[in-house]
Amino acid sequence: MGKHERKYIKTKFEGVYYRISSYRDPRTGELDRVYCYWWADDKGKGHWKTVGRHSQGERPQTARAARIEFLASQAKGKGITSDLATLTVGDAVDAYASWARSEGKHIAQPLQQYNKHLRSRLHFVPISALTPAILVCIKAELVNTRVARGKDQSRMLSAQTIAHLFSFLRRAINRAMATGAWQGINPLGSRQGGAWQMPKVDNRRVRFFTPDEANRLLSHLAMSSRQVHDMAMLSLRTGLRATEIFKLRAQDIDSHAGILHVTSKGGRIDSVPASDEVITMLLSYDRKGNEPIFQERGTGGPVKRISDAFRRAVDKLGLDTSAGESRYAVTFHTLRHTFASWLAQSGKVTLLELQKLMRHESLAMTQRYAHLIPGQERTKLAIINDLLNTDTDHSNGST
Repeated sequence: MGKHERKYIKTKFEGVYYRISSYRDPRTGELDRVYCYWWADDKGKGHWKTVGRHSQGERPQTARAARIEFLASQAKGKGITSDLATLTVGDAVDAYASWARSEGKHIAQPLQQYNKHLRSRLHFVPISALTPAILVCIKAELVNTRVARGKDQSRMLSAQTIAHLFSFLRRAINRAMATGAWQGINPLGSRQGGAWQMPKVDNRRVRFFTPDEANRLLSHLAMSSRQVHDMAMLSLRTGLRATEIFKLRAQDIDSHAGILHVTSKGGRIDSVPASDEVITMLLSYDRKGNEPIFQERGTGGPVKRISDAFRRAVDKLGLDTSAGESRYAVTFHTLRHTFASWLAQSGKVTLLELQKLMRHESLAMTQRYAHLIPGQERTKLAIINDLLNTDTDHSNGST
């Protein structure tokens, strides 16, 4: 096979590819992989550089590191080392935001949170000056930050929001590294035993609606906002995430097959089954082709956030009694959690089937619902009760 006929297969890392070799890995007997990366010269001409074989220990990560090092050396040779050294957090964030928008990613909320809580602290700080001590100090400040919640109310900034903020920064700097804009180690990377550790949050939600609560919420939303009501109904009946609902277009509805073609995390297209009632509800908006089903008022563009009408309804009905504890908080995502919880409680769905319906990448993500699936665990507790009661009877008989 000539070089021009080689087929390069993309990895998840920008510019990093592999091709299938005609030689086999002596350890596994399978065809070997040859990792390589792509780069463009000053004239825009593309070039390939081979890194090495899978059988020799090379991996996509090592090919990515080799590409970053090569691009950095190219930049140094062109006399722009000072630009790399002075690249700020804000430069990385702005470049990442521009790229993410071009890829159709929803970053409005994390960017809004960044602008609100981190911009004044970090935007003009060079990445090279971002030390673990600075990050730890900022994390401590965020933990003690209060945010407004409704009229004359406030709450502490949630641990999950703080974790999302630092994850957003890490992604932005990773992107700068991938494009060669920044060389070196990502200061947001957690290393075992290191001075900086990314915030860890147990974001497992345990709060889900009862049928009565769900019906009361939907009834209230039907009177205040048809669009929010329909989005809530859609999530409850299909388990769709808010971001997936925002991206739904007229052409994504297959009324004959009863399927919604949904753009999920990472841009993956999933086929989600939907009832006739859901299909009819979506078709009633009478959108055409590429038009989003749910639109911003006045602009006709896709909805980018859940309207405050949802929060007002939750507060009016007294559904959120979490007192700020995120595991018990009621958010729009509670509807997806309710969808999964009701299916698990029914006893008619296995864990593997639930994984497919929730479109989880791993069974470990679905495992959080395992305790809701009816089993014999509760009846087994009778063994302990019987033993205790038997021992009590013996004690009473001996006295």
